[in-house]
Amino acid sequence: MKINQYKDKKLIENYIDIHYKEMNAEIQGILEYCETMQTIIGKRDNEQKKILPSEIYYCEIVDRKCYAYLDKEVYQIDFTIQKLLDLCLNKGFVRISKAMVVNVFKIDHLKTDLNMRVHIYMENGEKVILNRTYKKEFFDYLNQKGSGYETN
Repeated sequence: MKINQYKDKKLIENYIDIHYKEMNAEIQGILEYCETMQTIIGKRDNEQKKILPSEIYYCEIVDRKCYAYLDKEVYQIDFTIQKLLDLCLNKGFVRISKAMVVNVFKIDHLKTDLNMRVHIYMENGEKVILNRTYKKEFFDYLNQKGSGYETN
């Protein structure tokens, strides 16, 4: 594969053009890597921060506003749950309730209680609950990603 690099100080925003004869694993890998570099702007206390989707543990809608929960910080983001899923589905995000999505790559462990509710424990110590309506979709997604988690 031939790679050309051009420096242009007049550019307002960096960009990459990819030209290919046919889609193959090499091009698909490059595209997937580039998608991981897309950032989301988070807002908190008159501060804005660029957030990589891989930094987000889960997102939740509260009072019609979407919040992204990172390791130790929470930022408001200008997304709906569906728009976030459309952007991040291939990056490990799956819906667990009407108002919440989790990043499956940030899950520490799962625990089922007596009434068959599933508690999702995140790597940062947070606990969220999987709504029964989304249980099949959640475990199908985990199995597709090869997580090794089993349905109970």
